[in-house]
Amino acid sequence: MTSNKDKGRNPCQGATQMTSKVNHRDMSTAAQRARVLEHLRAGSQTTYSLRRHGISHPAQRVRELILAGHVISSSPVTAIDSDGFAHRKVALYTLVKEVRSQVQEGGM
Repeated sequence: MTSNKDKGRNPCQGATQMTSKVNHRDMSTAAQRARVLEHLRAGSQTTYSLRRHGISHPAQRVRELILAGHVISSSPVTAIDSDGFAHRKVALYTLVKEVRSQVQEGGM
């Protein structure tokens, strides 16, 4: 008998694997830093776009990443918030150079 979980799934194939190791429900500062880094790898992000991804204080998380050795540039841009209002001098963050930690390289 087929359960609801298996309905429509090819029995010869396993479940689809997640492509990200970042837990998007974890709101710890470490998890938020990991999410910021993940989004910056994909491209430049504004303060507003990072907030939409669940980062409660993007500037502080970026600062912590910089203190950890990552090179992240910031430039002021005009951004539109979720209500449609334009805001001048919103930070646009760009990952210039990522520092690999021992944890990321598999050591520890």
